[in-house]
Amino acid sequence: MTFEQFAILATALGIGPILDRLVQKIIGRRTGRMEKEQTAWQQRDAEARRRRVLEEALHEHRQCWHIQDGRRYDDMPPWPSRPSK
Repeated sequence: MTFEQFAILATALGIGPILDRLVQKIIGRRTGRMEKEQTAWQQRDAEARRRRVLEEALHEHRQCWHIQDGRRYDDMPPWPSRPSK
């Protein structure tokens, strides 16, 4: 059976709306999965951005302690360790 014959048969039997609904469900499911993945990446980016801001703030404070108070870097608290992946 060719595609044209299948299309004519589907139209004659009224399967068109069912196929349309099926295709819409498949597309909706795929779109929902892609949106979830996109949301996960956005959350990872936001977390990385917050981490960078905190690291920059800590760096600025350490520099200020060194420049203004004359503290040696060796006398300052150690840098926090990064979490393992």
